[in-house]
Amino acid sequence: MSLEGDEVVAVSRPEEIIPMAEREKPDLILMDFHLAGGNALDPLAALKAHEMLRGIPVLVTSGMDEETRCLEAGADGFILKPFRPSKLLERMEELLNHRDNSRAHLT
Repeated sequence: MSLEGDEVVAVSRPEEIIPMAEREKPDLILMDFHLAGGNALDPLAALKAHEMLRGIPVLVTSGMDEETRCLEAGADGFILKPFRPSKLLERMEELLNHRDNSRAHLT
């Protein structure tokens, strides 16, 4: 599946997030706060604790204002539903640019 020319990989269960990220090494993870059997906080914390995955930007979305909890768990950004698709793409681009700029300063 693709979105705006980028390849998209979707998972539907929290326990699939880490294996997918290890396998696919995505540039960004877009995660809904409400996941099957729970919420994004535990998988998010696991991603940010994982040595190989912690640098992947994670943008969390929700229809409830869970921004503080998500940022405290390690999210790099949060967007409240409903949102325009253009706003989502804008936030994703911001996170990707920030990540790329941070890497440039490390070299």
